[in-house]
Amino acid sequence: MMSNSTKSIKKLVAVSLAASAICATSAFASPVIKAYQVNGDIKNIGVESSSWSKAKETEILAYPQTTIHLNDKKANELNDGNKAKKIKVKALTDGQNIAFKIEWADKTESIQSGNAIKNTEFADGFAVQFATKYDDPLKLPYIGMGSQDRPVMVYLQKAVAKLFEPNGNGEVTMQVNRANAPKFEKDLERFDIDVAHLARKSYQKAFVAEGFGSMTEIKDKSSDFLMDMKFKKKLFGGSNWEGSVVRPLNDTYVKIYNDPIPVAFAVWDGDKMNRDGLKHLSTWIIVEFDGVVSDDKLKKEFDKPLENANLKNGEELTKANCSSCHNYGAVHEAASAYMAPNLSNIGGYSTTPYLIESITQPHNVIVPGYNANAHTNFAWYYGDKESGMTSAMPAFDYLSEQEILDIVGYLKTLKAEVE
Repeated sequence: MMSNSTKSIKKLVAVSLAASAICATSAFASPVIKAYQVNGDIKNIGVESSSWSKAKETEILAYPQTTIHLNDKKANELNDGNKAKKIKVKALTDGQNIAFKIEWADKTESIQSGNAIKNTEFADGFAVQFATKYDDPLKLPYIGMGSQDRPVMVYLQKAVAKLFEPNGNGEVTMQVNRANAPKFEKDLERFDIDVAHLARKSYQKAFVAEGFGSMTEIKDKSSDFLMDMKFKKKLFGGSNWEGSVVRPLNDTYVKIYNDPIPVAFAVWDGDKMNRDGLKHLSTWIIVEFDGVVSDDKLKKEFDKPLENANLKNGEELTKANCSSCHNYGAVHEAASAYMAPNLSNIGGYSTTPYLIESITQPHNVIVPGYNANAHTNFAWYYGDKESGMTSAMPAFDYLSEQEILDIVGYLKTLKAEVE
């Protein structure tokens, strides 16, 4: 049976969506990416394929992820005041696979050396994220890391120089010390031949995640995918990266049919010491298949604007109810910077249903890691994996529907300007 709280959330979202529909003609619509149908196999497609010319380009926005600040003064200074980035996206399908190409501006080409010492140099990179469950558009996973019982699938590529792994399995323990070259002689020649054939020529990995700190690489070859990444300098100034990823429509982790699907995108700037959660991140973006008539509820109900929200009242309610724990924008009244997530760009990468659920049922969307002791500075939850996690945030389900809509409407305005 459906709980009363769940019924309230669904009713609240339904009310907000109905209210939005009144002014639909003037409201800002979330972008929709069209996956263009092509003939021929796209399994090995890269960024320079001529097939991309057939696909329509869609512009989306990626916002600075400010939920958590790294314990890195220099990196935080470099990224203070970051603006949102424009990302151009194209999508293709051949009926068996789906591919995405993204393009974003970057002034510098940051390539990490294959044997870089950790935290001394950082790579440019990008990621494409899929929700493994999206049958209920009101309960999509948390962007970037997933949430409990709502996993995400993430494909990540970084600009990393060739990494020597002569056994082809990602292990570097068999490296040869070139200072002893005279001793190895023919062995060194064979080693160089092995490197040329077996070295990892780029960093591209697939992960599954179900909460903060839970991201796990898929190493058993159960995820078949291919990524590509190229840095391009324009003739009349400026430069940008192009990246692509292709994967089967259906595999163990995500099953894609002809109905719209939610996809999210992220980019990292190595020159600004970006890594992990220090990146630019989009919200969930709808992808639909070109030429396919769909009546899918995801497209109908996904993240409609809150036209009837009173933003001024929402701002006052947010300060009264949220600022003691959350920092956001120019409001820094929280008891501790680690008390709760920073909401400064929450409006850029969170959906309306997620924000409503976070306010009325925070325990449902808690995103702890599998190791409760791994992030002792954060007081967002208590308990452990064995006894169960409980959000430290109380449920604000006593607020009226209009008050919650007002708060969410205001939270949706919390996002950086576009560069």
